[in-house]
Amino acid sequence: MSRYINEPITVHVNQELRPTAFIWRKRLYRISEILTWWREAADWWNGEPVKMLIRVTTERSGPATFELCRHGADWSLHRLLD
Repeated sequence: MSRYINEPITVHVNQELRPTAFIWRKRLYRISEILTWWREAADWWNGEPVKMLIRVTTERSGPATFELCRHGADWSLHRLLD
């Protein structure tokens, strides 16, 4: 099961621009593993940037799986997977 969240988040990245942690609802989540990533098409003909989705696991109060979405310079928490 998954829950659609779609809330803005702050993402911390390393020197290789890979996400290492994110802040959601004033809590810090450290990313323990990047499981997969993919790109979704956008309305490029209207100048909209491609969306990049990244599925990650974290260890805050037990393992959890999240989907992060980068759309241009903005990040959001796309889904929480159970």
